[in-house]
Amino acid sequence: MKTFLNLFFALFFLLSLWACKKDSNLLGVDVQPPGDALTATFSETAPVFAFTQKYDSILSYPSRYKYLGINNDPYFGTTEVGLYLTANIPDGKTYVSFGDDAKLSSSEIVLTAFNLGVSYIGSASARVSYSIYPLLSAFDRTKLYYTNVDKLYNNNVILGAFTGSYSALDGKVVLRIPMDKNFANAVLTNPQYLYNNDAFLATYKGFYIKCSLNNDAGIITKFDLKDPLSGFYLYYQNGTPSATKTDKSFKFVFGLSDQEQITAFNTVKHSFTGASTSLLQQVVNKDTNSGKENLFLKGMGVSKVKLYIPSLKNYSDSFKIAVNRAELIFNLDPAFAQGLGYLPPAKLCLLPLDSLGRETFAIDQKSSSDLARYNGNYDVIERRYVFNIARHAQAIAAGKIKNYGFYLVVANSDFLSSYNNVYVENSTALFYLKRDEYIERVVLAGSANSSLKPVFKLSYIKLKYD
Repeated sequence: MKTFLNLFFALFFLLSLWACKKDSNLLGVDVQPPGDALTATFSETAPVFAFTQKYDSILSYPSRYKYLGINNDPYFGTTEVGLYLTANIPDGKTYVSFGDDAKLSSSEIVLTAFNLGVSYIGSASARVSYSIYPLLSAFDRTKLYYTNVDKLYNNNVILGAFTGSYSALDGKVVLRIPMDKNFANAVLTNPQYLYNNDAFLATYKGFYIKCSLNNDAGIITKFDLKDPLSGFYLYYQNGTPSATKTDKSFKFVFGLSDQEQITAFNTVKHSFTGASTSLLQQVVNKDTNSGKENLFLKGMGVSKVKLYIPSLKNYSDSFKIAVNRAELIFNLDPAFAQGLGYLPPAKLCLLPLDSLGRETFAIDQKSSSDLARYNGNYDVIERRYVFNIARHAQAIAAGKIKNYGFYLVVANSDFLSSYNNVYVENSTALFYLKRDEYIERVVLAGSANSSLKPVFKLSYIKLKYD
């Protein structure tokens, strides 16, 4: 027993010496000058003030994907999206002729739905009334058009009409609108206007498709104008009627080989009648205090959110700071239904304002690598949107730029890098941000929601002044 105790105390003494030995490879804070210490700080107490506003209009870009339809949303009111588009003789063909004995069978416009499982709002089986009108003049291909331009067509002449829902064609979901036979027959039997595409467009300047509700919620869908099935069709036969005559067809396309040659843009009309009371208070009565309840965002330029983080500059009042991360988090309000037919937008965009209240770009948006950290994508699992504006917050804290607030909009930040290719210093976001890519909407929790309210999280290190 004595031997065992001696061994125990010897072992305890050796372990005590080993535990007290300092690692010479580590610099302890006790030998670091106190003034050089870095203090990592994390804060999520900064208040976020926000409320909903409506747009006047947005730019509609000449791309292959365009929306068409009408929807009565239970929270947002009624949105009607019209479509201007031109048909073209395909493949650079010239001197198109259908023959002196051509007889028209029928004619239609076909639009192919794009990714119908998610790229629509409303009811997939809804019946909508569509009307097609001729344009009064040709488009100016050198300019962009806004979504409030709705006076370019002759509303006294209807070239086509249809009331119904979508159908299947060659395994795809399409919208088919029959065309007026007199108009189609004029195209078929007047080859003098078909000797090249310029002559065709000078005579048949284009179409405008307008929509109206038909006793249900309606539907607005994204269509692919360059899909092989999309086009203006003539169906005809040659020769005298007989059992052996052949059915023929000719398709005028909406987009030529170069995507930039597509001439198509959307119009948007929105009525907030019947919308949520909180939304009406904010956009109609301009009651900014109602933003504490909910924030309402809808694509195609229907609504946006204005927000302030007034204390953002205050973090650097006594110390210089190095910002590690600056997150703005917006959570969906589960009290408002989000599901098939009313999915949240895939992306949102957070835009700083200048002294005149104009939208500009955050410093975090100036390159593709920064955009990846900037984020703004919808998180399906957490049901929220998160933005990291660390570079922009750093610039405000350093006094390089001023804090005039932000706009939260439904838009695709990725378009900035692909369309503009470079970041433009001091440019407004008006002409360089694609806002007509999403029709979806989302209702976010306001600041009165204790568990889901907008949160600004700032992680930074304090640096003492020299």
